Parts: sequence; C-alpha cells; structure tokens
Amino acid sequence: MWANVSKTLSIVDRSWLLLLTLLICLQLNGSLADEESQDFQKNIPARLVWAALGRTVDLPCDLTPPTPQDSVKLLLWFKDTTGIPLYSLDSRGGNVKLAPHAAIASDLGQRLFFSIGDNPKDSRLQINDVKPEDGGVYRCRIDFFNSPTRNFRHNLTLVVPPEEPRIFDAQGKEISQMAGPFREGYELFLCCQVKGGRPPPKVTWWRDDIELIGTSHTSVEEGATVMVNQLLIGTTTRDYYGTRIECRAQGTRLVEPVTKDVTVQVHLKPVRVKIITPNDLLTAGHPVPIRCESWGSYPAAKIAWLLDGEPIRNAEVTVHNDKEDANITTSTLTLKVTSENDNAELTCRATNPWFSGGAIEDKRIIRVAYPPTVSVHLANEDPSRVVTRAEGQNVTFKCRADARPPVTSYSWFKNGMRMSGESTEIMHLTQLERESAGAYACGATNTEGETRSSSLTLKVQFSPRCKPGTEQTSIGAINMHSIQVKCEVDADPPESVRFSWTYNNTRNVSPVLNSRIQSNGLTSTVTYLPQTDSELITLACWASNAVGRQTTPCQVHILPANPPEAPKACELRNDTVLEVVCVAGSDGGLSQYFMLEVVGGDLLYASETAAAGLPRGQFGESIDNEISTLNDQATSAPIFRMQENSPQFRLNNLEPGREYQFLVYAVNAKGRSEPPVVIERVRVAAQLGPYDESILSEDPTPAETTHHGGSGSAGGGGAGGNGNAVGNVGTGASIGNGPEKQASTLLILAAVVAIGAVIVTSIIVAGIVVVCRHRPRPPEPQEVRKSMRPARNDVPSMYIEEDELNELEEGGGRAAEIRARVAPPTSHLCGPGGGGSVMGAGVGTTGPSSGGPIVGLGVAGPHHYISESFIQYAQPSLNDPDLILPRGELEFTTLDPTLK
Repeated sequence: MWANVSKTLSIVDRSWLLLLTLLICLQLNGSLADEESQDFQKNIPARLVWAALGRTVDLPCDLTPPTPQDSVKLLLWFKDTTGIPLYSLDSRGGNVKLAPHAAIASDLGQRLFFSIGDNPKDSRLQINDVKPEDGGVYRCRIDFFNSPTRNFRHNLTLVVPPEEPRIFDAQGKEISQMAGPFREGYELFLCCQVKGGRPPPKVTWWRDDIELIGTSHTSVEEGATVMVNQLLIGTTTRDYYGTRIECRAQGTRLVEPVTKDVTVQVHLKPVRVKIITPNDLLTAGHPVPIRCESWGSYPAAKIAWLLDGEPIRNAEVTVHNDKEDANITTSTLTLKVTSENDNAELTCRATNPWFSGGAIEDKRIIRVAYPPTVSVHLANEDPSRVVTRAEGQNVTFKCRADARPPVTSYSWFKNGMRMSGESTEIMHLTQLERESAGAYACGATNTEGETRSSSLTLKVQFSPRCKPGTEQTSIGAINMHSIQVKCEVDADPPESVRFSWTYNNTRNVSPVLNSRIQSNGLTSTVTYLPQTDSELITLACWASNAVGRQTTPCQVHILPANPPEAPKACELRNDTVLEVVCVAGSDGGLSQYFMLEVVGGDLLYASETAAAGLPRGQFGESIDNEISTLNDQATSAPIFRMQENSPQFRLNNLEPGREYQFLVYAVNAKGRSEPPVVIERVRVAAQLGPYDESILSEDPTPAETTHHGGSGSAGGGGAGGNGNAVGNVGTGASIGNGPEKQASTLLILAAVVAIGAVIVTSIIVAGIVVVCRHRPRPPEPQEVRKSMRPARNDVPSMYIEEDELNELEEGGGRAAEIRARVAPPTSHLCGPGGGGSVMGAGVGTTGPSSGGPIVGLGVAGPHHYISESFIQYAQPSLNDPDLILPRGELEFTTLDPTLK
C-alpha cells in the first residue's frame, strides 16, 4: 500500500514541476518588457524646480492611474543615483489616502512629507527647511496594480541670491546713503550694479513701490556677470526732495529681493512767502511783533524786511527754521510804528542763494485799530442771565459791539458751537422746542480779530414724552402670573408729572383704575394679571405736567409667553481655550438663559453602530454585549452642564483623545428651545507644545476609521459540521499585465486547479484508507492558541537596493500564502462525530482582475484544535500585496465552548 502512495506522489511532483516551468517562462516574457519601460522612465528629462534655503518646496507627483479601474499600489521617492528610497507610501492594503508613510532615517527624511490632494494630480512631496545638500535630481516612482510603473524626475536647484547692489552717481562715485544734491528743474542720474546670483537677477529701480524705467545691460567684471541698470530723470521735480530711491535685484519670487536704497537730496526754490501778523491795525507807540514765513526753500531761505522799499535798520529780527519741516523759515520783526507810518508798505522778501533771480515777496499796508468788545442781552434789555420759556414760545437776543474799525460780521454760538445762518446783531428763536435750550453767546469781528461774549442761558420747559427706546415695548406673560409693567418719561418741569393708563384688548379700550397705578417722579408702574394664554393686550401710558399732556403714549404689548428660540450660528473657537459661541434667538417674551450639555461622543457612536446593524465580531465572537452596554450609557445623564446668561461657553479639562457631543439650549420660564443645537463628534486632542490648548476635530481622523476586506468563506463537510473561516480577504491582485496575459494565465490556473483537485482527492482517499486501518488513541485536547503575524523584516524592506526590488517584481509576483497542516484528530475520521474539511478557502477579488486567494482557516469539528505551528508565512512580493495578511495580531477562535 505504501508503495502505491509513493508512486502517486512521484507523479504529482512531476506534474507540478512542469506547470511551474510554464508559468515562469510566461512571467519572464512580461517582466522583460516592464524592465525596458522602467529604464526608459528613469531617464526621462528632469523638470527644473527652484528652491530657497530655509523655505518649503513642493515636488509634484501625479497619482492618477492610467485607467479608472486601476489604483496605486506603491509609491517610492529616490534622490540622484542612489537605489535606496527616501520616502515610501505602501497602499497595497487598501485606500491610498490611508496607506502608511515611511521616510529614510536621516535629516532629510525628517523634513519630508508626501501630501495627497483631493485631486490625485495635486499630490506632492514637501521638503521643509531646504538645506544646501538637498539639491539634486529627485525621482517619483509609482507602481499600479494593473498598469506599468510611472516615473517623474525633478531637478531641485537651490537659489543663490546676488550680492548687495551698488549705486553710483554720474561721476562714478559710489553712493552709500545720500544721493545729490540735485537742483530743482535739472536732471538726475543714478547707476545700479549687481554681481552674481542664480538664476541671474533682474535689476530695477523703485520709488514708493512704483517702478522707475531705467536702461539695463549686462557686463563682465573679474570673470563674474554684472547686471547694470542706469536711471536718468530729465527734470527733477520738487516731489523728489527727501524721497528714497531703491535698487532691487531679484532672480526668483521664492526669495525676497536684495535691495539698496539712497535718500535723494534736492535744492529747492522758495515757493511762497507771507507776512503773518496778529492784526492788520497796529497801535501807535506799542512794539508789535510781525512774522513772515517762507515755504518750500531748501536750504533755508534768506528773509529781508523793507518799509516803503527801504531796508529796515535798527530793528530786532529773529530767524527760525522748523526742525520738523526743513522747508519752512520764519522771520519775526518787532516793529514800533508812529503816525508817519500810517498806510506805509511793509515788505517781506525770501531768496535762495543756489538760484539766481528767484526772490519772492509779500507786502502789507500798516493800520491801527482795536478789537470789538461784545455782550449779549434780550431784545427788551432785560439784564437776566437765565431766561425760561415754554415749548412753542418765542425769544429774541441782541448782540452789542464796540469796535474800531467797525465790526464787519457777527456770529452766534450755542453751547460753544457756531450756529449756521445767523450773521446779524439780532437773532430770533421762534416756536421753541426742548432742543432749543442751551447757553447762547455772540461774536463780533473786525480787522483786529474776533471777540466772543459771555453766555446767556435759555431754559425750555416741555411736556412729557417717552424715554428714548421705550416708545413701543413687548412683554411676555404667563396665564395667572402677575407682571409689573413700567413706563418712564422725560419732562420739564419734572415735579408736577401725573400718569394715567389705558387698557386695550381686541374688543375695547378702557382706563386703568388709579388704585392700580403707582407713580414716582418720572416713572409709573401697573400690575397686570393675565387671564388667558391667547389674549393680546396693549397698555398705554399717558403723562402730563404744567406745560401740557403727552401727545403720543408709551405702549406696552402683553403677548403670550413662549419657549425661547434655539440659539443660532453656533461655532467652535479654539484661540486659547475651547469655546462654544452662538447668537441668541428670540426670548419668547421672557428673560432667558442658556445651557450647554456635554455628552460622551464615543457612547453615542457605539449606539449608532448598533442601530445601523453593523457586522458582528470578525472571528465569530459577538460584540452585541458591548454595544448593549454602550447603549445604556448613552441614554444616561450628560457628563456635565453649563449655564450662562449669554450663549457663550468656555470649556476646560475635557479628556484628550475622546469624542464629545455638545447640546445647546435656550431656557425661560416657559421651557427650553427644542430641538437643541447639536455639535457632533468634537474631539479634544492631546496638548501640542508648551501651550495649554485643545485641538478640535468635528470628524473622526482617517486613522480612526477602520477599513476591512471581505471575509473569506470556508467550506467544510461531514457529520461533524462545517469549518469556519477566520482570515480576512485581501484585495485582489492582477496576474499579468494585459487581456491576453490574463486570459492565458486563467487557462493555466484552471488546468492547475483541475489537476490539483484530482491529485488531492486521490491523496485524501488513500489517507482515509490508511487511517481507518490504524486507529490511534486520541491525544488530550489542547488550548487554541493565537498566532502572531511574523515580523516585518521577513518581507522586503523599503531600504533594499532598487535593483533587488526590481528582481523581486520580475520573479513572477509571488504572493504571500498560508500553509496549513492538520493536527492529529481527537477522534477517528471514519468514526461517528467526525468533522468536515479542516481547511476552507476564501477568495477575494477587486475589480475585473482575479485576485490571489487568502486561505480562510476553519475548525474541523468540535474536538479539533489548531496548533501554533498550523500557520506558516511565505515571503510576499512587493508586486502582489493583496496576499499579505492585514497588520496586527491574527486571532483564531473556535465556536465550541468546550475547547479552552
């Protein structure tokens, strides 16, 4: 019998060897073509990218797959000719946005990050804090599941700033700070030279952020390229005085331009000269200072005084140059006039010695006078300084003035402010109003100046009127709950104010009894008791005093009170502390306050998961108990509540790393707003840096979203029951690179499967016969153990040379596989209670390509176990990541509670 079995196995080995040889030949044919394509892409022209030291630069890498059905499998970044990847992104396990990132353990690796945009074309590698050694050629390599590898090359070139610009004048003398002096009306010439820089800089002239047009050319000095720009202004205008002209050199916008600026010094002609005196009339025999100012001259103008065309001798003259404005020169002449000087011509002359024939003059005729003396009275000559009138009455004021020369104009003032439209000695005020009250004064003007009188006070008494803002008010009321309705007015005189109220409903208007009215000065209060919740009431308040009765009442509308509106426009703020800020809605007619409730977001999420009917535990264990427990917690009281008078809440000491839900209400005596404002899934992250701040996220981060492949199915037969699959199905990997290769590969696989099925069936039959003849004693039950996934160093590292990585890919896309060996059964396979198939296979596919299988491991029967040696791993290929088990611990469980 054993001889027959050995013969059968020998035939099987020869069949497998033949099939394996055919598969290797087919795969090598496709790998050679792929290698030629990859070598071509490695040598594609590099795109020039400029980078500045200390800045951040982006190297784009388009992740768009060639076909919509394809997706990115692996992304690698290389620098220069080294085969060691600088950066990798392994998306063989699923979504590329959730794929793990890895960078080389170096200074450059710590400054790299690959950013995946919403559009795959916007994906890019970011290099932070660029350093001189970062320059070079970078290559982005993208491997797809079903398409050829794609490469992008970028030549990262560092910007070298040019030297500081040098500025020269027309004589070739270098200027450090001050250019000139130039004269107003003459030409201005400057030359700027800039040496070095990569890329070559553009040299320009600027004034007040406005570019000046110059002439540019290039020269060579001591073997270095020098950029030159010459600025020529034909006529120098006054506005160039004191301005700064800047020479700017900039090769790229990545760095700030290198600049040098100088201040332009311009000699200016005097623009204006003016005699400034306290008056036009002088008093004989009294010394009078007379000032003359000159504007616009630089350097300071020289000022000379003349009287009737002759220089003034033996007079005191003081010259002052304004430090804040160097263009102003002031000369003060102390002049003592006599009667002979009446109608004499006084001249002030200003000149600049840098300009010939540029003198300007100001002339004035000397006269003698005194300013007006002014007082204000009532037209009837009443000497009272306080005048009282009632609203609607009239009053007339008169201004008296004594002046030499005569008064030229009158003016009137109220509370210190000039009144428009009043320019005569008589002022009439008619139909006085409350606003007419105030302090009135008059002013008179002659050539000596303007004089204002002392004030006369006018008081205007008026009838009552509503205090501003209380003309129309509303109050919310609750049935059978009394409320106090208040009315406030302004009135003069305030001592004699009396109040009355009227009651107006939808049917009639009635007076309110005086016994129900309480008045105190300018305030009156009525107590009102609502009889129903729906009746609309208006209370009108009337007041009167000695002047008259109020013309328009103050109205208070009594409305049925309602619960408040929910707060609006709620938002989270995280400046220095976590805040929830909303806008208050209507208060429903009653005073309101605001409440915030904090609920644990993880509890709510668990209950939502249970309600959505999500799948049970991955390995056969139910998670219903956990969800049920969380549901109980989710319906319990909030973690805490906060109450504020305004809808602003400051939250402290929330647990980091946990999700919360915020509920915001407005509350008054009628209840609270419904539904509440809900802010869901607020996450408080751990503290970053030395500051005590919370980082918020209203949505779970990608790392918290779990993605699973489909479950592999296990088939098992026999009286003992079916095996259960516990392996997750990975994403499918394509076999071959095109339709013809896929078809041929599928045919070969079908043939292999058919032959293998025949061979396996023969082996099983032979084994059953042997086992039935030899019934061994069953071993003791053993504990079902956990098998951990092997360490990552069992698979190709991202730091191997690229040539080795290509060899792995050319090897036929080996898939990771799980081999299983059946442990000795606890009961005879032929006896009663024997289990079904020990192993069930589950196959997952993604898209049109057929994927590699993941073997789902099942339990043969209630008395079988899986030993730790049951699971073996083969090294996976980087081109076939769909056969690599998910990261983390792989746990095997049994449905039989007796297996412990």
